[in-house]
Amino acid sequence: MAGLFITDRAKYPKDRIRGQRVQIVQRADDVFPFLHDTMIAFLGGRLLMAWYNCSEAEIVGRTVIRGRWSADGGKSWSEPEIICEDSSGMHMVPVTFSEYGEEIWAYVTKMRAHDRPTGYVCLKYDGHSWSAQEQRREPLLLNTLPQTIGGQWIAGGRKASRPGELPLIPVVAISEQKRCADWTTIPLIAEREAIALQYPETAILVDRANIDAIVRNDDGPMLTFESSDGGKQWRGPFACDIPILPAKMYGGSLPDGRQYLLYNEQTKDHSRSRLVLAVRKGHGAPFDRSYLLADGYDAETGAGPNWHYPCACIADGWMYVSCTASDQSVRRNGALFSFPLEALA
Repeated sequence: MAGLFITDRAKYPKDRIRGQRVQIVQRADDVFPFLHDTMIAFLGGRLLMAWYNCSEAEIVGRTVIRGRWSADGGKSWSEPEIICEDSSGMHMVPVTFSEYGEEIWAYVTKMRAHDRPTGYVCLKYDGHSWSAQEQRREPLLLNTLPQTIGGQWIAGGRKASRPGELPLIPVVAISEQKRCADWTTIPLIAEREAIALQYPETAILVDRANIDAIVRNDDGPMLTFESSDGGKQWRGPFACDIPILPAKMYGGSLPDGRQYLLYNEQTKDHSRSRLVLAVRKGHGAPFDRSYLLADGYDAETGAGPNWHYPCACIADGWMYVSCTASDQSVRRNGALFSFPLEALA
């Protein structure tokens, strides 16, 4: 049966994953109180955690991409650096990254206002700073890391029909692996049908040529789609019985071939307070194990109660999960969970 399911065996532990650590990598400050849509990536042998910052509120005022590097597995971090800012006052949000050989690239969407993308900029890192190399007009938002499939990269996202319009179309973006990715976008829903979706953020699960895509749906269960040819053609939507709260999700693969999905579980108060990691054996299998990363206010870090918009990467036997940590105020923090892969039994 097509779709994404969770079995009755899946239980949510009351405790954190064995060996899990949590830290606030970037706290809100007076210059940039708003922070969101974090990205954690392993690039050039180091961790890079990035996010977008705003000087007033969400995509209000000065909006930039910033980030911090760690060469010791997240124990210490460099000072925050600006990855991308537009001198004309455009809002820069969100960001994703690719690595080709020794070259590190960033792709940042430009917005003229909240959720009004006009295109994106491609930036290259020279080991010390970032510089814009190309500007592209496609109104595409990528806030997941590219995954590898058959010599190509593939990532989930959403796009607008035309520059400056709302990005209501869920897409996957595919590119040949090269120094600066040329993203070809494939819509999962026809434009005339996508207008019913508000924020169709898309996560993908890649198992060789078989790919599942799961799309945020604010008016009901999440929408799922599947491809058996590496993402060129898609079928769906299919059912999803995973209790996911409408918010950005993130999917990926573990070194042993299992797949994981990060999401906010539905709660009685419909908050983004419970962040969950679910695991399955591979394409077509149900999610049969799940772990609780966070649930409400965390006294150790003085952050929360909400933990949302996750991203993840794996390096040196550890898994790193970044997310936004927030309360009801405009001030938001960038959080990072880390734990040994061996803890995911």
